[in-house]
Amino acid sequence: MPKKFTQSEKLKWLELYESGKSEKYIANEVAHCDPRTVKIGIDEVRRKQDVVIARRELVKDALRKHQDTLFDELDRMIVSLYLPAQDNVVLPWQHGGDSILKESETDISTLIKIPYSEDTAVGRLLKEHLSNDRLWKVLSRWRKAYIAHLLARTALQRKIVSVIQDETGYKMVDNNKTQQPFLYSYTTGDLFFRTVLQNALHLKADFNPEHDITVNTANGDIRYGGLVLGEVPGTEEKTKTKLIEAFHDLKDSSEGVSFAETYKTLEEAITRVRQVIENLKLLGLLPGQCEICKRLGM
Repeated sequence: MPKKFTQSEKLKWLELYESGKSEKYIANEVAHCDPRTVKIGIDEVRRKQDVVIARRELVKDALRKHQDTLFDELDRMIVSLYLPAQDNVVLPWQHGGDSILKESETDISTLIKIPYSEDTAVGRLLKEHLSNDRLWKVLSRWRKAYIAHLLARTALQRKIVSVIQDETGYKMVDNNKTQQPFLYSYTTGDLFFRTVLQNALHLKADFNPEHDITVNTANGDIRYGGLVLGEVPGTEEKTKTKLIEAFHDLKDSSEGVSFAETYKTLEEAITRVRQVIENLKLLGLLPGQCEICKRLGM
């Protein structure tokens, strides 16, 4: 019966062979067997080693790709952190399902879409890796600040509609099918909204209502440049005066102040989250472990 050799003996043959000894020498001087047996043993050990090396490389490559995916998620998070544009509104100025012109107030909380959520497959893995990291606290503060700011924007929208309608006595509409006189929401409302925001943020505004609102008695309307703000035949000058008064009331309104305060809070929250993310990216390797890491044996 042929002699059986252990794995450690075959490993010793491979070491000798790679150091320059021939299969015949190993067979005669070490193993005391047929050289073909030595050759088979050496090939067997090499195949097993190749499998181990190949698996190690595959695992290494899988872990590298996994880390890249996690870093891509951090980049996606950064991209989602932004300050809404000056003219960004939750409720459109024109009629639609959620218009500012609806008689019953819309539940704003159902309309606000948070730009980033970790409730995704990769997001959940990232949270497993960084389960106790400061990132989630600052991200939560950013999310609250974002919601608070959009609520402040909507409150200012509603204030604008209310003040303009109360001051002028005219309804704000989004088409000319309503009986005159009336004011257009998508021109007058939007103009006042953007300008009040600029004032709240102490930005230079191009709008000077005393100078820029003009009357057109021939057509019975009032305008801002080429925009028709409203159709008010016979009361053009009076409506202009009332709009000017409304604008000055809105500039000093609590809603304008709330907009500026929530804007600043959101800006600071974004900065904090960005700083935490940038520090994590500087590590080059995200610490911790997730379900994928466990499956890969890490």
